[in-house]
Amino acid sequence: MDVDALARVQEDSYARTGPGLASSWPRESAMNAAQLGVFLEERRYCVLATTNAAGHPVARPVSFAVLGSSFWFATVAGARLRNLERTPWTSVVFEAGDVHDHRAVAVDGPVTIASEASPELRGVWEQRHGSRAEWAAAWFELRPQRLVSYSARHDSS
Repeated sequence: MDVDALARVQEDSYARTGPGLASSWPRESAMNAAQLGVFLEERRYCVLATTNAAGHPVARPVSFAVLGSSFWFATVAGARLRNLERTPWTSVVFEAGDVHDHRAVAVDGPVTIASEASPELRGVWEQRHGSRAEWAAAWFELRPQRLVSYSARHDSS
């Protein structure tokens, strides 16, 4: 995982954030690169949103892996894949804790669909999830265009 690249995406995101997002995801509460890396490494699942044919959002929990500065997902040949083929853009939210321990990361960006995972991705996936995801009909890569984070923690973790 290239946490420095993800931190740069976050800095760029905050530089162009409007007042609404800036007030609900304040820059001073954002995770630094090290915190972002630890947080994402601790997570195995996130909530991924796509858009269906009627233009409605569809959000579901999914597993993921990070390779470089991209988020990768395996999917079956179902509604999620059809949604992404039609609208190749997604948003994901990674979240943990509550109240004084609440932490979250939101990522938005375009996706690229692949019929197979690279050997490197398969290795990362298997190490992370303990399976080869042989059930996957396709894989898709989310290249973050916006990344914001929040941590209620005041320590360095």
